[in-house]
Amino acid sequence: MTTDRVRLPQFHQLTWRDVDPAGRPDFEPAAVAALVRSLPPAAEIPPAGTDWRLADFWRDRMTQVLVERLGDWVVGWRNTVVMEDYPGRGVIPIWWDVELPITTPAETLDRLAAAVVAWHELTVELATDARGRFAAAAPAGTDSTGDPVAWRAVKAPGIGRSRPGRFTRSIPHPASLSWADVDPRGRAFDPATVPAAVAALVTAETIPAEGADWRLRDLWLESVSAGFLQRYGQWAVGWRWSVGEGDLDGGPVGNWCCFSHSVTTPEATAAAIVASLVEWDDWLVDTADRFDRFLPLPAGDLDGWERAVAHLVTAVGDRTDYDSAWYNCCTTVLRWFLEAAGIAPAEHKKLLDHAIGGRFESWTEPSREVVASVAERVAGQVAGA
Repeated sequence: MTTDRVRLPQFHQLTWRDVDPAGRPDFEPAAVAALVRSLPPAAEIPPAGTDWRLADFWRDRMTQVLVERLGDWVVGWRNTVVMEDYPGRGVIPIWWDVELPITTPAETLDRLAAAVVAWHELTVELATDARGRFAAAAPAGTDSTGDPVAWRAVKAPGIGRSRPGRFTRSIPHPASLSWADVDPRGRAFDPATVPAAVAALVTAETIPAEGADWRLRDLWLESVSAGFLQRYGQWAVGWRWSVGEGDLDGGPVGNWCCFSHSVTTPEATAAAIVASLVEWDDWLVDTADRFDRFLPLPAGDLDGWERAVAHLVTAVGDRTDYDSAWYNCCTTVLRWFLEAAGIAPAEHKKLLDHAIGGRFESWTEPSREVVASVAERVAGQVAGA
């Protein structure tokens, strides 16, 4: 890859002057396919099945060169407008992302060229609203911009839709794991093996540059997690569940924050990753020990359940400093405890939603009364489950 950073005009900030087709009288739709094929990134199309981050980054690289050749307006090729009956608003224009799947090089480039032409044709339609699709949705009142009615109509709602299914991740968030996945008593782990494992994953050649695109940084971090998963098992993906507003937000790991703060020299970065995985394992061992203080715990032992829940909430809060999203880690630990206690998995979410009910907040240590109330609710729900 010849570049690791892309800067593009923001589509939502484009004005009519930016996109007005009258400002590009020499634009030839028939020439777009040849232009697209001539651009340098066209020779570096990622193969079909490539991780979405690399595919998305390649699309941005192509867009950047198109902007250099054709102007800011072309950044809109990834958008189109659909008239939808929106709840409470009636029929209004909605912006939709344009899909550009990576298949064969020829097909991919043809689709990109077609999307550029389609965006140009949409701006031509917006100039006059020749089909009468948009005028009725234009905002009421006097307009002082001089922009076409159709352009004002499609800009006014400010509603867009994307297809989040393409942003799937192969590495699970640690909060999605079960206690069976992370229970340290069900596996053998030797911390002395971690430096060698990390050395194979973290090298000067593989670490993205400090200013690299976030997708390249994110993919590299995920590759480290994938290496740990393969070497040690699924539990190890929690190494970067950092305290506060880090990579995964609201976790118990203090030795790691995020790429921008934790990635420095290869040696220091490797040391931080080693320390983070060992710290994550230590915390899981500590959590298991805390579970053992209370288990087995009969469902009808209300006092026992209240003591256990209050203890775990406080322990997690202290570990996470009650920082950003600490309650996610707290809920995860309580769910693990329910699993370890033999409570049916189907009951976990309903039980915890009822007990916590949004009463834990970021950057806020709950009062003793709130903790006691949550513990009492959990105990009562377990007894009635």
